[in-house]
Amino acid sequence: MLKKILCLIALTSLSVSIQANDSADISENNLINVEEITVISSRAPVPLNEVIGSVSLIKSDEIEKRIANNIVDLIENTIGVTAPRSDGYGRIFNEGFRIRGLGGKRVNVLIDGVRIPDSYVGYGRDVVDVDLVKKVEILKGPSSALYGSDGLAGAIAYTTKDASDLAESNNPYLSSTVSYDDSSDSTKVGVLGAFVGNNIEGLIQVTRRDTHERKLHNQVEIAPNSMSGESNSVLAKLKFLLNESFDLTFTLDIQEWKNDWNLETEAGFSFFPTPTQTSSALGTDESSRHRYSVELGFNNSNMFFDEGKIIAFAQNTEQDQITDKSKLIFEMGMRARPTPYSEYQNFQFNQEIFGITSEFYKEIVNQSGVRHQIVYGIEYESIDVERPRYRYETNLITRALNYNIGGHTYPDKTFPDTETIRQGVYFSDRIEITPKASIVIGARYDSYELKPSVDELFNRSNVARNALSYIDDSAVSGKLGFIYDINDSLSIFAQYAEGFRSPDYESANISFTNFAFFYSVAPNPNLDSEESDGYEIGLRGNNNFGESRINWSLVYYENDYEDFIDTQITGRTQRGITIYQYVNLNNVTIDGFELEVQALLSDNYSLYLGYSNSDGEQNGEKLISIDPDQTIFGLNWSSDNGKFNIRGFANIVEESIDGLDPICGRSGCNTLVETPGRVTFDLFFNANLSDNIDLNLAVRNLTNEKYYDWASINGKTVNDPELDLYSNSGRTFSASIKYIF
Repeated sequence: MLKKILCLIALTSLSVSIQANDSADISENNLINVEEITVISSRAPVPLNEVIGSVSLIKSDEIEKRIANNIVDLIENTIGVTAPRSDGYGRIFNEGFRIRGLGGKRVNVLIDGVRIPDSYVGYGRDVVDVDLVKKVEILKGPSSALYGSDGLAGAIAYTTKDASDLAESNNPYLSSTVSYDDSSDSTKVGVLGAFVGNNIEGLIQVTRRDTHERKLHNQVEIAPNSMSGESNSVLAKLKFLLNESFDLTFTLDIQEWKNDWNLETEAGFSFFPTPTQTSSALGTDESSRHRYSVELGFNNSNMFFDEGKIIAFAQNTEQDQITDKSKLIFEMGMRARPTPYSEYQNFQFNQEIFGITSEFYKEIVNQSGVRHQIVYGIEYESIDVERPRYRYETNLITRALNYNIGGHTYPDKTFPDTETIRQGVYFSDRIEITPKASIVIGARYDSYELKPSVDELFNRSNVARNALSYIDDSAVSGKLGFIYDINDSLSIFAQYAEGFRSPDYESANISFTNFAFFYSVAPNPNLDSEESDGYEIGLRGNNNFGESRINWSLVYYENDYEDFIDTQITGRTQRGITIYQYVNLNNVTIDGFELEVQALLSDNYSLYLGYSNSDGEQNGEKLISIDPDQTIFGLNWSSDNGKFNIRGFANIVEESIDGLDPICGRSGCNTLVETPGRVTFDLFFNANLSDNIDLNLAVRNLTNEKYYDWASINGKTVNDPELDLYSNSGRTFSASIKYIF
């Protein structure tokens, strides 16, 4: 920590010397735009350069220029944020977002104000087609004062496109985009149309993607599990302007995808629990996410609000993960004739969310000239979730069915069907005390109920009849921040924010026993909510040097976590069954600093520099989830007429930490894998060929570097035979072309 503070002091001293030289004036059209509006930090519209805290903003035109196809592409040049890849039953998928070392359900992810579905083994949270997005806001640090439970590490807010973003009155918009990405041999075809009438607006966007498995680096020996997949997404909006005071918007958001796998890594010979030769394993994943919402907008300024909205929504997610295997089982020993079997498996995860949310905004300027930006609202969500698992073997000679496989009896449920009720009320006030000084005060009250429903399938899994958690809890989360303009070129800001995450259906009530492999997972009825205290202090500046302009920010943060939920061995039975449970841990701390510099060097050239450093520990032991230090350097060239653009990025990542597996088995502790330092280069070319045609080209990993993302392989052992499945692709190319009719 001392090293970080000394660096912060040194850079602060440097910034003070820099800011004394700010004489030149550059045309606004040439500036790096710091006036972009963000709302995620305080739910109030605030320019990026006035935000208290760390927020990243990614807009749709940037998504198009990068030819981003998923969340990995989306945040590839954003410091402090990663998107790990994970595996489940032979499938490799994008797990979700990780902010400053924490991810999964500790990051609150929203689309148009609605929570996206939870993640589970084999599915991930890459469930929003980035092609439909107008902007993505990333809030780094605890966010529960604004967004409630799960905002322990931060929040991601997707905002989808609106008709008014594209079309003008009585001048409709229509475009089509075609793209190709050879990293997964994928193609995309999309059509987007919008119109704005006198009292009605409409938008529809349809995107079709065909894809294959992600290519591994050409130096690895292992072959990826081959896959052929397709996805379809639809975004439709219809907005009625009822009068000057009210509008009504209907939104339909549909995501459907299907992947067919040839699971080569699942084939082969295994000796335990019964000698088995698997000749083939085929997988089919079918998933869908349907969101329906009705929004009533208020635009009539009164004593209670200037504008507001009430949204009623429903979101349904259905996921089927099917595996078919052909195998020979040596039931009578290796010298006997094996028996041919077929195995069918379908692991499902279904979630339904119904809710209503409201948000109102009021701006007040009192007689003393103090300006208040007040945001308040109420939220309600009802969430139903289930995960039935079906699996059986068929003896191809006798046609007999066997439902006891690998120490489990199927069908079962590893946690009971659960209804979760979330209710929250929040308030935030950004107070401009003087033109140079503002503070933010925010608070939120949440109540949380978790109500499991036991049935026969869950009892089949819960053979020990473990007691379950029926949670009825509440939490108050606060936020306090300030920003002060030292002069026209330098600002200082600081904030304190709280976060919490209630135990969910899995961590509180997961229960199953595998007698074949001698382990059991038991629920913990005494599990408490996770809590975090986040501290952040930063400097933000803008400086002129002749024709050059620099915008920069330097942030130091520290997040302290109590009752951190993690898995530990909690005992062993007399039969030698090792018992695992989710338990609460204390003394977890993550701290670090981030530096970002954007410089306009001339009318044609600009550069970007980003650096992130993080450390994490629990009771003095290093947290392996923390990403190594990262530096991103970008250089941009634009033609005089702005129609051509070339950008290059160098991504420099230091070596990772190593260590021993904290959960040690009977044979001792495993040595965990580590990653060496690496440098990769990406190149992007964008051209506005005419008023109607945009062309985008990208080359990623220009030098064909072999590397692994730490976020994807931390916690894996050096002797993992499938480690190479996580190697990143070598040099890849992608291209897109958009035609505006």
